[in-house]
Amino acid sequence: MRIVVVGLLIAVIPLQAFAAASKKPAATKQSMKPAPRKPDPCAQYGAGFVQVEGTLTCVRIGGSIGFGGGVSQ
Repeated sequence: MRIVVVGLLIAVIPLQAFAAASKKPAATKQSMKPAPRKPDPCAQYGAGFVQVEGTLTCVRIGGSIGFGGGVSQ
């Protein structure tokens, strides 16, 4: 008897998971609207500045690598 119950559960559980995954949420007009954009507090500093998450600090990370060489006679 227990073997039959376990066998039925093994057969039914994947079907329920497939049915739940195939359901799509209904689209509403509200969900179709783009989220309002927040003003960029770092725009006043120039391009490339971003706000540090959770703070009011703006930073820009950059750098360069140089290579030089010469010949002497």
